[in-house]
Amino acid sequence: MKNLKKLFVAFIAMTTAISCGDPVLPVELFPEMQYGAYARKMSQTGKFNYFDVAGSSIDMHVEYYDEAQGGNITEFDIDVEYVDVIGGGANSVARTQFRTISSSEFVKNADGYLSNDISLTFSATMAAVGKDITGIDGGNYFRFWFTITKSDGTTYDYNNTGPNLQSSNAFGALYRLNVSVVCPSDLESSWDAVSVGQGGWGCTATSNYSGSWVKSGGDNLYIEPAGQFDWGIYLACYGAGSTNPGGTLKVQDACGILSPVGASRWSEVYTFHDVSSTGNALTIDWTNDYGEGAVSVLTRNDGQNWPDLN
Repeated sequence: MKNLKKLFVAFIAMTTAISCGDPVLPVELFPEMQYGAYARKMSQTGKFNYFDVAGSSIDMHVEYYDEAQGGNITEFDIDVEYVDVIGGGANSVARTQFRTISSSEFVKNADGYLSNDISLTFSATMAAVGKDITGIDGGNYFRFWFTITKSDGTTYDYNNTGPNLQSSNAFGALYRLNVSVVCPSDLESSWDAVSVGQGGWGCTATSNYSGSWVKSGGDNLYIEPAGQFDWGIYLACYGAGSTNPGGTLKVQDACGILSPVGASRWSEVYTFHDVSSTGNALTIDWTNDYGEGAVSVLTRNDGQNWPDLN
């Protein structure tokens, strides 16, 4: 694009000189122009899994472009920073060196362009910013920065490359990449619940209820299909005429931390005061803002154990 603009300016200057009788102005000849360079991300797979650090990586195949099909690029430098969204930036780590890929690692592909495979491993990324998994929160992300250096010493990065080159699918220039820390959740299950009433309503009855959790509205959100967010205690305390909470209530799994979201059909919101799991038993100490509550123990009956939940 830069070269096209220069040629266009040269053309205007030349035609103006001819039409007006002015002397021809000197212009930069095409072979002497300065050329840019960029890396194009051809493919990307993988993720940063909070529960599988050793097995997590982002794997990319990259092609290099310049006036010599990547031949004048000497290195591809990668920096990384940690962006703390969950903690409001308190645990963020500023941009730091990750690795440098030299041109000796480039390989000519079938299309004649120099290219290479790049693996950004989760463990190496954390080490670069001085953290281990205890200092990382799911939902935060790492931001990678990429800089190309050419044999003439010029560099090209996010700050001196136009947005069209970076955002256009035709170019796909790789200068910045955000990689979120994800926490895959798999709590879909069937279970038998025993609940003992507590809270401001004064009910101390015990109930038994069999139900299940299924995913709803996202990988980490679950509903009880019958709307029994009380895990059976309403029936024991209010009798046969009781109605299940229903509404928009769901259980959210945020990297093993369970919490209720939404509200009941009566606009009640719920609070989990204590959650713990041991084997196939999950204990939830809960109340809602109407004063109802119970300690509910959900025992999986599908032959599986609960993950570590709290």
